[in-house]
Amino acid sequence: MNILKEMNSIKEFQVDIMGSKMVIDLDEMMNFIMLDKSKSEIVDDENKSEIDPMEYDFAINAAKYEMVKLLIDVLLSTNEEIDEKMGYKSLDNLSFPFKLSFNTLIQYKIIKEVN
Repeated sequence: MNILKEMNSIKEFQVDIMGSKMVIDLDEMMNFIMLDKSKSEIVDDENKSEIDPMEYDFAINAAKYEMVKLLIDVLLSTNEEIDEKMGYKSLDNLSFPFKLSFNTLIQYKIIKEVN
């Protein structure tokens, strides 16, 4: 931790990924997987009732959560070597699941470039 104290800014410590600094935006990810605040209808065996999904502390869309989890897992578990000096050209050698995960997470603004 001594190296962090010597730096003027923590951003100087960030690692470049293909020439830019990128992060997973956790707030955007939470906004993406949270259920809408509109009322949901639950069918009980005997009667119908409406509940507010935000009545609970945490209500998420399970399908979106699992998909985002899988896409991030693909990104973090890829073990292929990337030549930083070749830049974006070296991305051509990455697997299809990595490219699809990367593009999808960028499209939904879950992965963002840091200025």
